[in-house]
Amino acid sequence: MYDVVAPFHSRSPLAFALLVLWCVGCGGESRTEGVSTGPEVAVDMAADMAADMADASDASCWPVMMDGDVVVLQEEDVTSTFRAGEPYTKTVMLFGGEPVEHDNAVSNIYIFALDKEDALTLAAKYPDFYLCSSPGGQEAQQFILSYDLVPATCQVYEQLLSALRAFNRNNATGGDRVSLQFDGAPLELESTIVDATGEDVTDQLLDRDFHLVTAVEQLTGQSVLEFGTTE
Repeated sequence: MYDVVAPFHSRSPLAFALLVLWCVGCGGESRTEGVSTGPEVAVDMAADMAADMADASDASCWPVMMDGDVVVLQEEDVTSTFRAGEPYTKTVMLFGGEPVEHDNAVSNIYIFALDKEDALTLAAKYPDFYLCSSPGGQEAQQFILSYDLVPATCQVYEQLLSALRAFNRNNATGGDRVSLQFDGAPLELESTIVDATGEDVTDQLLDRDFHLVTAVEQLTGQSVLEFGTTE
């Protein structure tokens, strides 16, 4: 059996690790026993992530082919076909993410993010909710979602990488909150086929939440109450 996505079956451990990084870098204290919350730890982790992303920007990019609502992604060894849902423009606050350095990742970048509406709702109750020391910090974690992104072009991929670099840098130094506005659509995976053998490996990807991204803009997030502005 061709194993196309063995390293990426679950985002849960990665989500936990990135939320710990958020805690140590945002000025709050982690509530997880045994985890160092010193600022030097956050800086070191962010530096490692930034280095990984610099390497990722040199990797091959796999732009998609679109025909109506059919989206086809041809990678090194596999071809994936999706059906795109209703197009949207979404604004989210970043809480982590990484590129996926794999020739057949299907989604070569993922993010953990809080939707704008959830951020505004939390901000009304806890203005400092993005700090782990805030009671709202724990509540915010319930609304953070994982997105497996499929960039439509290499330019979009590079813009997403740039936003993640800014997130890691600012997260380590207590800087501005990074948010994104992106155009795209939810993707329903119809098939992932191994080109050489014709084997269908779609069942390895059924727990993923794919989203097409056709355009992206990095926004400021300095004030949660003004979240989504570009000023």
